[in-house]
Amino acid sequence: MYYIGVDLAWSDNNLSGVSLLKDNIVLFCETIKSLEEIANFINNYPDAQVGIDAPLHVTNKTGNREIEKAFLKDYSSKKLGVYPVNRNLLEDSNGLIRSEKLVEMIPQELGKNLFEVYPHATILESFHGKVLPYKRKKGRDINFIKTQLHILQEYLQNTLDGNFTVDISELKGQRLKWHEDKLDAIVCAYTLLYCEHNPYKIYGDIFKVPQRVH
Repeated sequence: MYYIGVDLAWSDNNLSGVSLLKDNIVLFCETIKSLEEIANFINNYPDAQVGIDAPLHVTNKTGNREIEKAFLKDYSSKKLGVYPVNRNLLEDSNGLIRSEKLVEMIPQELGKNLFEVYPHATILESFHGKVLPYKRKKGRDINFIKTQLHILQEYLQNTLDGNFTVDISELKGQRLKWHEDKLDAIVCAYTLLYCEHNPYKIYGDIFKVPQRVH
């Protein structure tokens, strides 16, 4: 089974991480810029399961979807939050949402073999047991970020096969951010691999979150 993970950037100005797994082997992991390039890659694997770190169906103009409300009820006590999801925040000047445009460009069907995923939740449930603070944030210096990314890379290296690891201590600036995007994309794909063989919870029929095996 093929699994594709996409860490989708909010605009074409930024790179998105894209990964391809065949079972537990990482075959591809790169950053891609345009929505068309991402869709073309996915279209080469019409039978793949696809996990995207982005809201794929948004009907509410303001506030949050019921998906986020239910997720926060389960995970706020674990200090894991989510950004607000609504059309006012996400629509472009044409009234379109980038992630919804991608859904229309690929053969996978939402809720069947196309799902929203959330790397932080997968890492918490599958690996770390708590939030892994590898994202850039006030108060976190670059060495701290590199240490956390190294922890994430080791989790993936111990779980998956393939040539995707680098010496994170040598990365700087954009190269560090791009590697973070690639690791996130691998986690996106791994989420669906995990859910294929282990318990998971699904929110709104489209957002899959692994559940820890005790």
